[in-house]
Amino acid sequence: MKALFIGGSGYIGRNLMKGMNHEETSYYSRHKISEKGYDNFKWIEGDVSDKDRLVPLIKDFDIIYYMSNSYSEDKIEAFNANVQGIKDVAYEVKRIDKNQRLIFFSSVNVHYGTNEYFRTRRTGEDNTTLAKNHLNVRMSFVFGGEGDGFLKIIDDMFKRGLERFPKAGRICPTHMDDLIETLKKCDKTVGAVYTNSSSMITFLDAMNIYGKKMGLPEVKEASGFLSRNFEEKIIEEQKMNKIMYDRLTTDYYRETSSVIRFIKDQKKFEDYVRDLPKA
Repeated sequence: MKALFIGGSGYIGRNLMKGMNHEETSYYSRHKISEKGYDNFKWIEGDVSDKDRLVPLIKDFDIIYYMSNSYSEDKIEAFNANVQGIKDVAYEVKRIDKNQRLIFFSSVNVHYGTNEYFRTRRTGEDNTTLAKNHLNVRMSFVFGGEGDGFLKIIDDMFKRGLERFPKAGRICPTHMDDLIETLKKCDKTVGAVYTNSSSMITFLDAMNIYGKKMGLPEVKEASGFLSRNFEEKIIEEQKMNKIMYDRLTTDYYRETSSVIRFIKDQKKFEDYVRDLPKA
């Protein structure tokens, strides 16, 4: 099985490349992974917006993981990564018509989010369905593995001086190992799967679980009169942008999640943090 990870140099992509254990793996990205342990993966330099370079590659692979993703408020950048790129790939898979597997990574809240990010991911999912053998993976936040992206978000919020945050939205973070195992068990599934965990913690909970471990100040709940216009205030103070705020405060729990179905002993965020070395 030959696999291509489009945008595979990012946090989730590089962990999946190692975890999925395909016979041959290549990744298409602007950046080559410099860390050790990735020499067995072939780097193909390129940008997802370069259709003439990307599309001719598709015929050489049995499974294509579309990892390219943009949370940017720049509409052109977001459109190229979240809509146009997957459309170009899906049309080529459809044209080749050899039952190639196309997997698109989306969000649990793709049909409920109101900002531009969620809108473009909805369109990206629609484009993915052009391929007969497709899977839309609707994720919550992911933690664990190499270069933990979720902890980087939390660290960044502490560095920006976030002192208050709403206790809203069950983010249901999923450990990287559980995501990988779930994808393996869904290798014949066509359509869409949810990959949130059963953990009901909010982002405020996650910050304080991590902060307590690292000896950082408690982040207080923004509630009552303090919550009025809180979104506008936090964006104005440049603690985060609108897209990030929406992602951190919407609800990710879905009882039909394939992680909940397939992983009996899910790795909990609080246990993961407990075993981290102190700063």
